[in-house]
Amino acid sequence: MTFPSVTIPMFVYLGANAHKELIYQLLKLNAAIRFIASAIYPEEPHSLFKEKAFKELVISFDCRLLTKSSRIRFTTINDCNLVQIIDSVMCDKHLPLLWTRFDGKTRWYNRSEIKRYEVTYSLIKSAIETCVTHKPRVVVFSYEPHMLPMYIFKKVCEALGIRTYTMTISPFNWKVFLEVVDGRNAEYQKNYIKKMDDEESNDSVKRFINEKKSDYSVAKPFYEKRNHGFGVGKKLINRLKVNGWKPHKLMLGQIAFSHYKRLSTERSQFQGDKYICVFLQLQPEQTTLPDGGLFVHHLFVIQMLYSAVSPLGISLVIREHPATFESAFDLRWRPSDFYSTIKKIGPNIYFDDINAEPYSLIRNSIAIAAITGTVLLEALLHGRPAIAFGKHSLKGYASTAFVDNFADEIELREKIAKAIVESPQSIIADVERYLNTIYPTTFGPSHYVGNAEMSLEKLRDSRYNALRQVIDLLSRDCATQDTVN
Repeated sequence: MTFPSVTIPMFVYLGANAHKELIYQLLKLNAAIRFIASAIYPEEPHSLFKEKAFKELVISFDCRLLTKSSRIRFTTINDCNLVQIIDSVMCDKHLPLLWTRFDGKTRWYNRSEIKRYEVTYSLIKSAIETCVTHKPRVVVFSYEPHMLPMYIFKKVCEALGIRTYTMTISPFNWKVFLEVVDGRNAEYQKNYIKKMDDEESNDSVKRFINEKKSDYSVAKPFYEKRNHGFGVGKKLINRLKVNGWKPHKLMLGQIAFSHYKRLSTERSQFQGDKYICVFLQLQPEQTTLPDGGLFVHHLFVIQMLYSAVSPLGISLVIREHPATFESAFDLRWRPSDFYSTIKKIGPNIYFDDINAEPYSLIRNSIAIAAITGTVLLEALLHGRPAIAFGKHSLKGYASTAFVDNFADEIELREKIAKAIVESPQSIIADVERYLNTIYPTTFGPSHYVGNAEMSLEKLRDSRYNALRQVIDLLSRDCATQDTVN
């Protein structure tokens, strides 16, 4: 198939964004695009690549590692022995944790530490050979890969010095940032500020801010409202579906919930205290793995934060993510002793009732903390300092009230002490200025439909829109460089 467009060698990772019409649209922008994928971790939408018209467009970089069973084959690639590249990628601390994303059968057939080390090596060499053979000038990831094969592929691209772009989460859920890595430095993209309709942009940002500052019934994420109105039977079927039709996972989730509920306290028991609320996140998800960095594990976060603030007479209130018990439950991230281990970190640690709305908890706190997540922005818009432990969505934001870089608990304590004396008015004004400033640097539709009208379908369309903008920009940019040279 041929398309009237530029022909810049480019890899694009669609992942869950794979869609037939989107593929045609991207190829019209750049006919030399090839879609990079994994054979040992096939993502469901890539089934469309089995169609004859699309087979030539997809490169499954690890296809030679695939076997009829779930045991992953050792690489047959004898060359591509780039020792420094291989060593740098194999040292990544997230690789062992990313095995939690595989299905149980694959984990079982590749369960030994030595076998998994071998698989990592084989994936790295497969990625190197693919890049050396096809020589892409640009690699674009439509989101941060968080499955082992594609995560490794991205790390190899970066290590090889290939210009690698990733569409990352922005404060606006219908828009994304574009981050570039050239093998040495990752930087927040300020070079691709697009011209938008100023009036429409201002109205969208204003609407978004007003929703976040409103009551929780207005600000509650649309995806958390989906099950409301469903009967008990419908909710049970949905929960079984997301848990792979395995009833025992529902039972494990209920047991974990009972452990959490047993430790939960009435808010009246800590409302008189100075407290920081720690919002936990659903795991495993991209927002913590890999975005959490070192602090992918909540226990690390809570222990360090407790060490920093207990000398200041500040308590911690832990609030679990409701989806931990309502969605796919993973015992590895919430083992039976998870909550009791948190409690043993020290006195003055409380657990909040997850059935109570969170905004009053935020307003009565002196700060909130999270690995990543929208709660960081929500806290700032309510005039409360925020502490981020991971790769958050507030790229380029600098404020005394926002703590996101620290070397140890002493520096963290000093920064928190300064943050909690900032006035709510100045915190709100600072973050609102930031949101208005960065809006033109994001990709996706400029018009915000509002939280009440948002849906998964509209969110997907927004991501498709952003990806088309990114591919068009990068293809034209490369073509312009070729003309100049």
